[in-house]
Amino acid sequence: MSTVKQDFNQTGGVHFLQRIDGCEWDETTGKVTGLTRFGYDGEDFIELDLKTLTWIALKPEAVNTKIRWDAERAQLRNDQYFLNVVCPTWLKTVWNTARSSLQRKVLPSVSLLQKTPSSPISCHATGFYPGRAVIFWRKDGEEIHEDVYLGEILPNNDETFQMSADLSILSVTPEDWGRYDCVFQLSGGEDIITNLNESIIRTNWKGNKSNNNDNIMDKENMKLFFLILLCYGSFAVKHSLNYFIIGSSGVLNISEFAGVLMVDGVQMGYCDVSKKILEPRQEWAKNILKKHPEQLDWYKHKCFEDQPNFFRELISSLKQQFNQSEGVHILQRIDGCEWDETTGEVIGMTQYHYNGEDFLKFDLEKGTWIALKPEADVTKLKWDTDQLGIKHRENDLTKICPEYLKLYVEYEKSFPQTKVLPSVSLLQKTPSSPVSCHATGFYPDRAVMFWRKDGDELHEGVKIGEILPNNDETFQMSADLSILSVTPEDWGRYDCVFQLSGGEDIITNLNESIIRTNWKAPVSVTELSV
Repeated sequence: MSTVKQDFNQTGGVHFLQRIDGCEWDETTGKVTGLTRFGYDGEDFIELDLKTLTWIALKPEAVNTKIRWDAERAQLRNDQYFLNVVCPTWLKTVWNTARSSLQRKVLPSVSLLQKTPSSPISCHATGFYPGRAVIFWRKDGEEIHEDVYLGEILPNNDETFQMSADLSILSVTPEDWGRYDCVFQLSGGEDIITNLNESIIRTNWKGNKSNNNDNIMDKENMKLFFLILLCYGSFAVKHSLNYFIIGSSGVLNISEFAGVLMVDGVQMGYCDVSKKILEPRQEWAKNILKKHPEQLDWYKHKCFEDQPNFFRELISSLKQQFNQSEGVHILQRIDGCEWDETTGEVIGMTQYHYNGEDFLKFDLEKGTWIALKPEADVTKLKWDTDQLGIKHRENDLTKICPEYLKLYVEYEKSFPQTKVLPSVSLLQKTPSSPVSCHATGFYPDRAVMFWRKDGDELHEGVKIGEILPNNDETFQMSADLSILSVTPEDWGRYDCVFQLSGGEDIITNLNESIIRTNWKAPVSVTELSV
């Protein structure tokens, strides 16, 4: 790195050197192709030519390096041996050991979902493996791009993947629906084709035929009535205020100091010293600053004066303590509090991270700092003796933070709230695999999902997944129910419940006729083509 910097006439600054080594083996022909290439500061620099056993300069500044390395014949022969012999030997060993796992292919469950009558129809595939797949919409057998939004491939909790493709139907007449279909293609696997058919779309703005006869609805309404009586207050009304602050040294093109303010997981404000930015990110946050100008003054002082100076001094002190002079250094701090609106309980926290590792944490109960690594002991001892600083910290976490949080929640509640109910589907990969109750498209992300039997919540045989973000700022989650011990006669005793904070519950009965799966074909829904 030092030599290359001299070749480029560079002295200070941030620089990156990358090296890629590897080989490719054709199992059919036995041919082996090796590769060694260096990149510098994001550009190709120099590459090894195995045929001539010389280096190729990929830019003029690499010529000096090429001349030096071409003269090192012993090293060149070592590189050649590694790429032609060692690397393919390792590759064959790994391939033979992990062949079955690497060749594993799992087809997804594919559903059509829609939030409202005018919203796009989402073709959602979940549970596939590996993550090399594409999904698209066709009209009359031809792929279409207009009015189609393709989502990213996202990971599930069980090492499988999911993705979706949304089709706007505003310009599609009912007579033309049959001309459209969604195609899912898994690398090396068969295609799954799902026709645009109104009868199979999962949505909550109208009833689904297979799950909505009067007897079931009467039973569900009665269960919901008792659930509300028994589980009143099941949503703990907790709110959070968090400041995510980052300071840096030696990083080009990145702000020296920046911060993000989050309320209940939603970004409320943003600060950037280098760009002189201090701005609210929500309409209700703008109202706060208009009606409480003292808030704006406080944040201006914190963003542009107080905190940048503090972070500069602390980074400088830590660099001296760690005997660091140059290079990139990152200091992060997370401050905040959580307030239980029901009980009034307040929990505060402050934690520092240095260069990507936990560093210091404040113990609010004891009023002392906790060193999270040995190198933090010096800072801990120094800050523990600063009783005035500790009192300020305690005051910030137990008084100022919750006061601000209550004010922000009050304004957030007074602002028109957007709540979006999800589409809920039952999915299953194989006859013996769990039945997944999958909810996607809900907002906000304060939601719970669980399975019940005879109206009582189940825990045994149930796996609750995390809440994951979608590409359209909504969220998704799932709850898996193991059915290995469930007899067919008892299926009707089980249901899945989705609860959105402040919204109505969505109850889906365990009904074989509505489960989406690829190990059997629903009538007139999905065809497989190879």
